[in-house]
Amino acid sequence: MSLSHKLRWSHGEATILSTAAMLADATFLVDGKPFKPFARAPWLGTVDDPAIVGHLRVLAGDFVGLPFGTGGRTAGPNLPEWGSLLGQPATGTIHGPVAHREWTIVGGDDESVTLSLDYDPDSVVRKVERVITARKDAPAVDFVMRIFARHKAPISAGLHPNFRLPENPGRLELKLDFDFGLTHPGQTAEGDPQEFESLSSVPKNGARVDMSHIPLSPRTDKNVQLCGARGPLTGTYLDEGMGFELDWDRELLPTLMIWHTDGGIKGEPWNGQFRAVGLEPLASAFDLHTDVATGPNPINQRGIKTWVDLDPAKPLEIRHSVRAFAV
Repeated sequence: MSLSHKLRWSHGEATILSTAAMLADATFLVDGKPFKPFARAPWLGTVDDPAIVGHLRVLAGDFVGLPFGTGGRTAGPNLPEWGSLLGQPATGTIHGPVAHREWTIVGGDDESVTLSLDYDPDSVVRKVERVITARKDAPAVDFVMRIFARHKAPISAGLHPNFRLPENPGRLELKLDFDFGLTHPGQTAEGDPQEFESLSSVPKNGARVDMSHIPLSPRTDKNVQLCGARGPLTGTYLDEGMGFELDWDRELLPTLMIWHTDGGIKGEPWNGQFRAVGLEPLASAFDLHTDVATGPNPINQRGIKTWVDLDPAKPLEIRHSVRAFAV
């Protein structure tokens, strides 16, 4: 059973669950008005099937992955450079123990909470801590993932903030500077280029879609990775006059994956109900097996690192933040 901790401060409130250390919800006060940018699955609080991984049972605003992703995908026939990499069998649960298991709430107060999770004895990871802190006198939340290692090793890692999609197509505007973008090799249609230069012109099924203004129309799912991210990402809800800034340590996590899912996932617990955009800072090759991320792949062969280095001599700290603003 998931436990919870509540943050309450001058500019908002938030609830954090012990399952997957999930930020279940957050309401920011922006110029005295409530603003809820995060997604929240309609089934949250109703699913207790242990066969469904932890973060899916409580899928909402923000969690982490270590290692990030899993195996078992297939590549499009026109991407031979990815073909042998996608077929690696899945090991463990997607996004690792941090996204599946029950964390221990070590302590907290109205402005901060610390959670901890021990990994299995055969893992390179010994322990992970997650600290979530409300920013003093601001509509913002700061996150730290602290990774303690048993020995030196590379591993894929990622953050998984999820934001709600507005009802009207194109009314969430995303802005981020990056070096180059790639469509997911498992979603790249035959004949389409995988690479693109602008989020406003992403290849899809022989045409181009504007992923700088979402949701897409007609409703669809589409995953891309923006490599060599420069500066924070901003998302603006054009019909609400509100927005958010997602900032993170881009030296450690130099890419950002966009997981645009608009009701397209079927089966339990999804049932075609989940609408969100995951804006996921990564040191990973998409959501593939950590062995793909730590070995040669088409992203790191272009100088973009797809793993983090663990060292038992010093915990690795990965930071990110979400700040709300009025337009």
